[in-house]
Amino acid sequence: MHAAVVVFPGSNCDRDVALALARATGRPPAMVWHRDTDLPKADLIVLPGGFSYGDYLRCGAMAAHSPIMRAVVERVKAGARILGICNGFQILTETRLLPGALLRNASRRFVCRPVSLRVGGSSSATSTARTRTARSTTSPGSWTRPAG
Repeated sequence: MHAAVVVFPGSNCDRDVALALARATGRPPAMVWHRDTDLPKADLIVLPGGFSYGDYLRCGAMAAHSPIMRAVVERVKAGARILGICNGFQILTETRLLPGALLRNASRRFVCRPVSLRVGGSSSATSTARTRTARSTTSPGSWTRPAG
């Protein structure tokens, strides 16, 4: 598998993701700067999190307009897999690669608690007909609830 990790200013989990991908696949992923316009061949594209800016600035909305995102959207629509982690998940909603929108939580305070996730279909690479729910932890603070 060929993987690519998109690197944004202020992100700090991109190197962790690169290390995990290298260990899992046996080859280092391509590290792609957000201002690039060409995306190397990749079966998996990862949008990392860990932006050093606060969520209230909507980093995902800003990053969605980075030059590389046009190539990312095209590649995903052509069949590449994508993983959005933390602020990367925000980018997926802002680029409409995921439906819906993210809303501020009611308390407007940092929230980190166990949640149950329901799988909406069985056609993804990480789900099967038997996989219906998963346990996870909410985190990126003020953006915890998908709308719709």
